[in-house]
Amino acid sequence: MMNGQLSGTSMIWMCIVMGIGALILIIALGATIYMVIRLLIKKSRVEDRPLMMLKERYVKGEINDEEYRQKRKSLEE
Repeated sequence: MMNGQLSGTSMIWMCIVMGIGALILIIALGATIYMVIRLLIKKSRVEDRPLMMLKERYVKGEINDEEYRQKRKSLEE
């Protein structure tokens, strides 16, 4: 470095390092978003599964209206 100027090679290396840093940041952000979405989807599936099974039993006629209401109320509590 002479007179406050960067040489061509220094500029290239600086751009490469900044590009790698940006790439790492983008990958970390993407991985975080992916994991949050995956956990939210998994949580909603687990919570809705018993209610879905109850509705299926009701539709098939395995339980009557009163049983359905009682079991749904207990699931929602």
